Amino acid sequence: MATGADLLIDCLYRQGVRVVFGMPGSHATAIYDALARHGSIRTILIRNEQAGAFAADGFARVTGQPGVICTTAGPGATNALTGIAEAWADSMPVLLLAGQVNHDRLHQECGNYHEIDLEGIFRPCTKVSITVMANDRIPGAVKEAWQALSTGRRRPAALILPQDLMAAPVANLANEDRGVARQRAVDSEVKMANGPPLVPNVQKAVDLLARAQRPILLAGGGAVWAGAGPELKALAKKLACPVITTLNGKGIVDERDPHSLGHARSFKARVALPQADLLLAVGCRFTEVFTRFRTLTFPRTIVQIDIDPGQIGMNYPAAVGIVADAKIALGQLLAALPKEAAANWRALWQQAHAAQRVRPEWLIGTLREELPENGVVFADASEMGYRMHFDFPAYAPRTFFYPSNYIALGWGLPAALGAAVALPDRPVVSLGGDGGFLMTAQELATALRYRLKVIAIVHNDAAYGAIRNIQRKQYQGRYVDTDLNNPDFVKLAEAYGMPGARAPDAEEFRRAFRAALGRTGPSLIEIPDQWRSLRA
Repeated sequence: MATGADLLIDCLYRQGVRVVFGMPGSHATAIYDALARHGSIRTILIRNEQAGAFAADGFARVTGQPGVICTTAGPGATNALTGIAEAWADSMPVLLLAGQVNHDRLHQECGNYHEIDLEGIFRPCTKVSITVMANDRIPGAVKEAWQALSTGRRRPAALILPQDLMAAPVANLANEDRGVARQRAVDSEVKMANGPPLVPNVQKAVDLLARAQRPILLAGGGAVWAGAGPELKALAKKLACPVITTLNGKGIVDERDPHSLGHARSFKARVALPQADLLLAVGCRFTEVFTRFRTLTFPRTIVQIDIDPGQIGMNYPAAVGIVADAKIALGQLLAALPKEAAANWRALWQQAHAAQRVRPEWLIGTLREELPENGVVFADASEMGYRMHFDFPAYAPRTFFYPSNYIALGWGLPAALGAAVALPDRPVVSLGGDGGFLMTAQELATALRYRLKVIAIVHNDAAYGAIRNIQRKQYQGRYVDTDLNNPDFVKLAEAYGMPGARAPDAEEFRRAFRAALGRTGPSLIEIPDQWRSLRA
């Protein structure tokens, strides 16, 4: 007879789940047994649940589909909390399946091992956090979670699953829900055939754009999730204006395109942005990190498009706010705008495109030269990762990623592994510092176990470099607990059974990276610090 766990897995499979990251534990064994007997959902064993949530996040970022992580109760789930919070902060759809103690005494604190209120813990960083208290609730709970993951602003969801219910028999596998996916597709086709309704405030935005002399377009992650790249580029061409992006929007317009000025805080954008008289912000939250603690200067006139009404005017006042899917709103703007644009940016573009860093970083430049255009980069929170925001051009959306607002150290490698599971035929790179890398370095075992084509680049400056810089600049060089004693990273890679190389300069890196690209499995490249003598 089928169990509650069988019903759960059947419902997830019908929603399109084909990969689950995680680690089995005693309160989740029934779920893993159901996965094994179902046989059509791949499991990826991660060596720490935090990394599992990061991997599910990376999977979601490259596929545009929810990533799924399964953990045991108590410490297994709370280990994953940082990864779920990272997904929450960056608006990524990650589903947590967490085992739980028996449902009959769940809230009594009676001494059951691993007992803790997981629903309450995850509620602040999920759109829905549901404890399933009866097996006939499973189909509805999965449907509710999937609706939260797949509509509106993408953010995580959590299903808390008591172990006794997962092991308990059920009469059937929710036959009444088997037509859900097909009906959803039919509804979507009917909606598209009839056309979307006119979005409110579009005409107000058109009036402002038509009068603007130097408009500039700002694209965030919401524009990427809406698939609004073609509309954004067409609008930039029609208005003859530049496009800048947030971190999560990088690559929505190829950064080699003359309309693109890259990240909004790049050298190019910093020339153009002060000259703009109108900003059209699409799917952008104006976060503290992105705006450099609210010091980034934007035009007084802002037109803001966002699917989340709570973001309109949140941190910068909007002259016009449009609450809508970015692709639909931009399409309607394009249709309503006059044929001839009033903007005149071209002379300033030449000046902006000439702006560049005085001392470019050879590692970033060489990586861009050698990485195939379909390659994907996950930059961990680090000094080198921070430089990549501005200096690493992205040629397409969903090819460059950074933990942009929660900024969890150690995210880069496991997130890259999640992407490599989804994209086995494309090169995937993680790049970060030694401090962050050692937080999740155990996932080299995962990379090797599944022969994932991930190239882990570790910048080794023997320090938490970003914090050390703060101590140098703001605290008169009083360095406290920022120097690190590291292992030999090449030997560490070899101990896990994968090739490792050390590259102190561009040519050595070029050789090592080309060799790594030619392999079918993972590799590690250490970049030793070349400026150690300058740190103090």
